[in-house]
Amino acid sequence: MNLLYDLGAHWGESIDYFSKHLNNLDSWDVISVEASSISYEKLKNKAEQYQNLFHNISLINAFVYHKDSNIEFIEYTDDFHSAGSTYSKTKFENNSKKKPEYANLSHNILHPEIFNIVTSYKDNLDKYDEIIIKMDIEGAEYDVLPSLIDVISVNHTRNMYIEFHDNKLNIAPIVSRRWSNVIKNLGIQVRELNNILQ
Repeated sequence: MNLLYDLGAHWGESIDYFSKHLNNLDSWDVISVEASSISYEKLKNKAEQYQNLFHNISLINAFVYHKDSNIEFIEYTDDFHSAGSTYSKTKFENNSKKKPEYANLSHNILHPEIFNIVTSYKDNLDKYDEIIIKMDIEGAEYDVLPSLIDVISVNHTRNMYIEFHDNKLNIAPIVSRRWSNVIKNLGIQVRELNNILQ
């Protein structure tokens, strides 16, 4: 059996993508994690369409992080802007500065449950032959990656799909490139999501 971590699942676009690019879907479990309660409802609809193709799809309404923490998650309440939901106050403020329509958008402040990817990954190592990690977690990747890399097994994980949010958090692009190179130097292929999930 194999496992796909769909971290930052949004509306299930990754389920669409991987259903077309993985072999033997019935040998794959999917764990889809989404912090936005609004997006989570749409994710449930998408998962229902694919439930019979994959071995199992588990949905979790939570924020992906590497430790238990009281996260404040900012959720835009309309469908079009929901992809901009974030835990980063920097990204939230930049949205308002760079795109004036964001300044007055209705939003909720959530305190979501935490999905500890480090703990989950370690718990699943003995259960799966291959583990793919797809990560689009709105800037939290810079917090999560150091702890995740410490436990990652190159015998199990050969592919990671990541969206880096440096441009939205005022982080120098070289920081993302460094993390990408660290992962590649482990022998893991890194693919950037913004070039794939269009």
